[in-house]
Amino acid sequence: MANDKYVEYLKYVKEYLTKNQGIESPNPLHPFRSRFQHTIRVLHWCIRLTEGVEGIDREALYTAAVFHDIGYTNRDNENHAKRSGDAFHEYAVSRQMEEGFREKVEAMIYNHSDKELLQKLDTSREMVALLEADLLDEEGAMGIVWDCMVMGNVHASSYAKAYYHIMESSNKKEPNRLVTEKGRKYWEEKKRLVSEFASVLEHDLMIGSPYFDI
Repeated sequence: MANDKYVEYLKYVKEYLTKNQGIESPNPLHPFRSRFQHTIRVLHWCIRLTEGVEGIDREALYTAAVFHDIGYTNRDNENHAKRSGDAFHEYAVSRQMEEGFREKVEAMIYNHSDKELLQKLDTSREMVALLEADLLDEEGAMGIVWDCMVMGNVHASSYAKAYYHIMESSNKKEPNRLVTEKGRKYWEEKKRLVSEFASVLEHDLMIGSPYFDI
């Protein structure tokens, strides 16, 4: 059952993003990407990553997850973390949230784009969870679907073009930057799925057959 508090927060975030044209991606190749749906998924990833883990301020973490991308608009999103933190500050003050709680959530929102924080030993466990949740979304099976939808939007003329795009995008070699046991496991599972899919697709498409040169 959904928590009424987070439902209220999400409704506010959805209205805010809609008003500022921040839900849809400004990239014409990515009309399928929804910043609001991403927010919901990041919230769920935070829940998954911290399930059964003691010593986590879940209220602060989940609140930060809901508000972390509220500052998106249809342009200049390099600074969205700053806008998101400012927007949460305004909301928290209007709701008279406790100052210490508000400041903790704000700090996570302001810094969630700095994935290098995962490598720093003094990064809070809540911050680590938010960073990992943000990185895990749109990887694995979703990454494959993303690649295929992009290829559809550019009117790719063959299955092979989709295959090569998958190899360059969702199946590209990259290090596992996640640091928690759960996070690293999820990441490896996602990458393994993409690798296995690409291998089967290569086999089914007969990639390398000399007959295609005729």
